[in-house]
Amino acid sequence: MTRHLFTALAIFLLASQGCRSDTAGVDGARLLEERCFVCHKVDIPKNARKSRAEWDKTVTRMINHGAKLSPEEKKILVRYLARVYKP
Repeated sequence: MTRHLFTALAIFLLASQGCRSDTAGVDGARLLEERCFVCHKVDIPKNARKSRAEWDKTVTRMINHGAKLSPEEKKILVRYLARVYKP
């Protein structure tokens, strides 16, 4: 009985690790620093103050200009910008 319980627990733990996102632990502030401040000054988002839709449009435009963000990273960054740099 104990062996079956241990086996079930091991399978559960291994399966749950497979469900983790590649962006686990990535936060918007870090993405802003690592991906945006390569080309932009730190004060750009502070002066922009946009809605979520406006930030989404801006980040999409930056991706079209070569910013390296996965779709999930884009969501994280837009969510962060809209929360911290809102109108």
